[in-house]
Amino acid sequence: MYLLLLFPLLFWVPGSSVPITGPEAVRGLERGVLTVQCRYDPGWETYRKWWCRGAVWGSCKILVKTHGSAFGVKERVSIWDDQTNRTLTVTMKELRREDTDTYWCGIERTGSDPGFHVKVTIDPGSSVPITGPEEVRGLERGVLTVQCRYDPGWETYLKWWCRGPVLGSCKILVETNESAFGEKERVSIRDNQTNRTLTVTMKELRREDTDTYWCAIERTGRDPGFPVKVTIDPATTAVLTPTSAITSTANAFTVPDTPEDTTGFLTVTSQHSDGRSLLSSTRFLLLVFLEVPLLLSMLGAVLWVNRPLRGSGGGSVSPALGTSDQ
Repeated sequence: MYLLLLFPLLFWVPGSSVPITGPEAVRGLERGVLTVQCRYDPGWETYRKWWCRGAVWGSCKILVKTHGSAFGVKERVSIWDDQTNRTLTVTMKELRREDTDTYWCGIERTGSDPGFHVKVTIDPGSSVPITGPEEVRGLERGVLTVQCRYDPGWETYLKWWCRGPVLGSCKILVETNESAFGEKERVSIRDNQTNRTLTVTMKELRREDTDTYWCAIERTGRDPGFPVKVTIDPATTAVLTPTSAITSTANAFTVPDTPEDTTGFLTVTSQHSDGRSLLSSTRFLLLVFLEVPLLLSMLGAVLWVNRPLRGSGGGSVSPALGTSDQ
């Protein structure tokens, strides 16, 4: 009885009823990540699974396969067997154009392994999978924020921010960790994997921070990056304006350098100048306060001397002439 049950499995050949199936064709982008899911029938949960490459099923090259933990990884390929849902998931990352080929989801067993072929095509991706602003400016002693965006498939990769005109030799200032965040000294970096946005914040900016920086993605091989020209402008200094001078210094009064007023009145203007103007104004005020009483006294004396005098007959007598009106 047991031999009869094993007989069809021992002599299974491609083309017969396959206990594992998947997509016939999938596509991915160069330098990106590709995920392929295959499903298998009940009863195959505890069997090892594999992923192999090659158009001919009997001679394809096994790239990765599961082990006791139902997981396996090798170089750029990983495989995961979800035995509860009977789903085999294969992930290929850092895709290359030459990865285009025929692959197989397979189940390892005694005899001929059942498998399902998947046509994988890798399309050329964008020249750079991460982009950002070409140039940004900040103010000395201020804060500067730079945002870069990256293509789908790069969410789980570590990101970094480096300084220097050449990507291959730039100095990494800060990079993300497992929590998609990183901070070091005056620079922080945060990776929003939902929106695929990388945000770099530089604080306490200095004039010497002016340079070329890079938003970049860490991967095996050459890391892709995008250059950002950062310029730090000098901080604006407070300039004393006539309005601000009124509120910050005492009002000073000086005689304007204009011809004498024909109306006979003294013209006084408000002047906001340096210490010499203030000193001159003070001297002028002292002069006014000292001479005005003197002038008023003299004027009173003159009026008193020239007042009209009345004689005994009721006529007025002029002090200057000594005569009286009859």
